[in-house]
Amino acid sequence: MWKLVRGTGIVLFLIIGSVQDIKEKKISVKLLVFFACLFLLLSFAVEEVSWERRMENMLPGAAAFVLAFLSGEQIGYGDAACLAVLGSAVSGAVLWGAVAGGLVLFSLCSVVLLVKKKAERRTTLPFIPFLAAGMFWQLIK
Repeated sequence: MWKLVRGTGIVLFLIIGSVQDIKEKKISVKLLVFFACLFLLLSFAVEEVSWERRMENMLPGAAAFVLAFLSGEQIGYGDAACLAVLGSAVSGAVLWGAVAGGLVLFSLCSVVLLVKKKAERRTTLPFIPFLAAGMFWQLIK
C-alpha cells in the first residue's frame, strides 16, 4: 500500500512540477515544501528508514545545489530542490537512476532540437520533465 501511495505522490509532484517548469521556468516553493514534508512524514511513519539513510538519499539534491552555485545557475536551484524532495521519498540508487535517465533524454532532445535548428547553444530547456520520465522508468522497472 505504501508503495502505491508513494508512487502516486511522486507522479503528482513530478507532473505538477513539470507543468510549472515548462510554463513558468521555475517551480513553486510551496509545492516543494508540501511534498517534502509529505514524503518525509510518510516515510518515517511507514518505513523503518533511519534519518541518516534519508539524508544520504538526498545527496543528489545537495550535489545539484553545489553545481547550481558553481555553474552560475546553469543547473537551476529548483531542479536541485526537486532532487532533494525526491530523495526524501526514494533511495539514492533510484534517484541516481532517474537522473541518469533524465540526462540521456535531455541530451537526445537537445541534439534533435539543435539538428533541426529549433534551438541554439544558449537555449535553455526545463529539466524536471526529463527527470519525471527518468523517475517513471525507475518506478515501473
